Amino acid sequence: MLQSIEKLAIENDFNKIVLFTFPFNQIGQGLYRKQGFREVGVFKNQGIMDGEYVDVMAMEKLL
Repeated sequence: MLQSIEKLAIENDFNKIVLFTFPFNQIGQGLYRKQGFREVGVFKNQGIMDGEYVDVMAMEKLL
C-alpha cells in the first residue's frame, strides 16, 4: 500500500508524504523506515486512548 501511495504521489507532483503513528508502534515504524520515512517530531499528549493521553509521532518521506 505504501508503494502505491508513493507512486500516486509522484505522479501528482507531491514533494513529500507525511504519516502519523504512535511512538509505541515499533513494528510500524520499522516498516516505515525501511520504506524511506524518517521521524520529524512527536506531538505530546495529542489525544486520549483508553482514558490516557497519548503522544503521536510524525514521519515523512521526501520524494
